Amino acid sequence: MKEKRVGNRHPVISFAYGEWERLKEAFAGKSGMEHSGEVWIGTWEALIRCKPELAGAMRPEESRYSDDYVLIEREGSLMLAGKSERAALYAVYRYAQEEWGAHWIYPGEATVIAPDPSRCKKRGEVYSPRMERRGFVFETVNDAAYMKQMIDWLAKNGINELFFTFSLWDQIGGEIASDIVDRGLSVTLGGHSLKFFLDNERGIPYSEAEHPYTSKRQVDFQSLDWQKLLITKVVSYCKHVPNLDRLSLWPEDVAASDAEGFLGSYVQFTEMLHDELLAADINIEVEHIVYNAGLSWSMLERAGAETSHLVDTLLAYWGRDYSCGYEDSPHESDRRAQRALLDWEEALQRSGRKLTIFEYYSDHFMLSSLFPFIPRRIAEDMTYYESLRAHGIVNLVVPNLDKVADYPWKWAHQYNSYVFCRALWDDDIDGIMDDYYQYYAPEERRAIRSLYEELERLLPQLTLWNAPLFPARAVDPEKALAATEEWRERIMASLHDISDSVREQLRQPEIKHGSMPYRFGQHIVARADDLYRRWMKSGHA
Repeated sequence: MKEKRVGNRHPVISFAYGEWERLKEAFAGKSGMEHSGEVWIGTWEALIRCKPELAGAMRPEESRYSDDYVLIEREGSLMLAGKSERAALYAVYRYAQEEWGAHWIYPGEATVIAPDPSRCKKRGEVYSPRMERRGFVFETVNDAAYMKQMIDWLAKNGINELFFTFSLWDQIGGEIASDIVDRGLSVTLGGHSLKFFLDNERGIPYSEAEHPYTSKRQVDFQSLDWQKLLITKVVSYCKHVPNLDRLSLWPEDVAASDAEGFLGSYVQFTEMLHDELLAADINIEVEHIVYNAGLSWSMLERAGAETSHLVDTLLAYWGRDYSCGYEDSPHESDRRAQRALLDWEEALQRSGRKLTIFEYYSDHFMLSSLFPFIPRRIAEDMTYYESLRAHGIVNLVVPNLDKVADYPWKWAHQYNSYVFCRALWDDDIDGIMDDYYQYYAPEERRAIRSLYEELERLLPQLTLWNAPLFPARAVDPEKALAATEEWRERIMASLHDISDSVREQLRQPEIKHGSMPYRFGQHIVARADDLYRRWMKSGHA
């Protein structure tokens, strides 16, 4: 094969050529569809310079986002061209998927090869994501080897951002930075990171926030002295972080005692941070979060306040019932959150700032170790958020915190994570599911699909208890002090139904004993039975 090479190539383009070679060698021969002509990989701008006759094929009027790309075949030549260098890498992966049947289902595992002759090959048409910003948030996953696997997997599935707390980045950033740079992925730093910079400082004013589940205290955002100290440290730190594109520093995860002035003071802090970064010639975006920490609505709702003209908004609603969408939720809390979301969206459209949604599809605290598979909820959410013209969406990954022996949390969250990635590029949930089930042997697929669809039907209903039982969940019977007898009976009925239904699914002979689906199903049955007994006991305490 002959390839066009250029000098002084951008590092992401060099990596893309390397990926092309690796994929071609591994899969093209197996599929019987090896490309034998010239291959060119690069940006649209570079392609037009090299082959001006193709300028019309780029169709810039159809482009929406920085990660748009095209696959062009002309007279035996193949051009994999992206609006950005990272998008050119995506084009390599898309070609491998369409032409050779490559699918990356689980990180760190062998590529699934399932050529599909019926797959539509959009040669010359623009591939475009549904949102510009597509990220995963990692707060506590201090596992560099696993994170390297995730970085590779996320890039192959079209994600463009990794979000870390400062503490986590400080622990593993040096080990994973080159993997991020190779793929041109963006880094966001922040989260609950104020203590990372302030823990060793004395005299920091805190606003006491009484809460039954934590000893955390909220920093007083009306005091300026500590903010100047922190901002100086943040600016110095950011000078040395590769691919850093955004700061998203949040308050502590507790309700603010100063309900009226808290949000405004906090947003002013993020604006100060924005100005100091610019003054230091660090050209990155800054955003503030709005969320109902400790179920405090004053930290989520705009309440008529003006939006910032300098920083963007990240909206995180905790406590949602994932068995339904915003549009059809029977819960006042979900409807109230939707009103807040729509209000922020309308206000940000007027101010010209961007809205990003923060979701919990891979969060083992909110979703618990009775982890629900929610592919259709994720797909429907994407359609809804896209209709609101959201700039982006990020998905939180939280390891399992419940004391459950040998629980495979990395495997469990990956189903939702895969759907999340794919749904950001494709609105065909049935096609996404068909691709996912290629991971399993043909004789297993029907039974495993039946099991997963039962998990999807049964488990999301437990999330409805997160808000009424807060700070407990359905998996915390001893802590659920707010639970009434009626609530206990409803939760126990759900657990009984889960146990019986999943146990019946596991009787299918096609689900092999010892396989991950079988092990996960066994875990769900054992966990549901244990929680049923504990809820029974708590009701007679």
